[in-house]
Amino acid sequence: MSNTNSPLQSKDQIKSSNINLEYMDFIGKINLRIRDADTDVLNKVSAYLGYELPKNSGEVSTNDESRTAWLGPNEFLIQCAEDKKDNFIEDLNRNLNDCFYALTDVSDYYITIRLSGKKSIDVLEKGCPLNFKEYLKNQNTCAQSYISKGTVLIDRLSEDQVFDILIRWSFADYLWDWLSDSCSEFVD
Repeated sequence: MSNTNSPLQSKDQIKSSNINLEYMDFIGKINLRIRDADTDVLNKVSAYLGYELPKNSGEVSTNDESRTAWLGPNEFLIQCAEDKKDNFIEDLNRNLNDCFYALTDVSDYYITIRLSGKKSIDVLEKGCPLNFKEYLKNQNTCAQSYISKGTVLIDRLSEDQVFDILIRWSFADYLWDWLSDSCSEFVD
């Protein structure tokens, strides 16, 4: 489903050999909070998702259906296709109904901007304090930080420099303009 209400729908995407900037169609995002010591809940969620939940800061677990980022000792962000989000929520609620957990649909909270290309880290380093040689150096890693003045979750999707940047809707227009301007020197 394409989100026609996106504040980024009228923005010009950037595509070049060095850098690409695009916004992603609506992606389902589900915040899951569970006790980190509750192995029963961890096992139920892992069995449903088809992979082990990430165990450490900066880890991401994934398969063809969903992607789960570790946000904190008891907090995860599950991303999936928007048209499958309701099924994920219903199934997880059913599987965990006798457990202690919190499941919140945060799809409307975040917009996803994809930055890719061999100069993407150069662009990110202009406004993000992360040490990209230490954090986000490998595929399936993530970090919460900020870019310029916007708080973000940066998720590295591949060994190539492909990053999904999740930002609140209210800051999406600002961050897009900042990224677009920062990309301009690398566009060929």
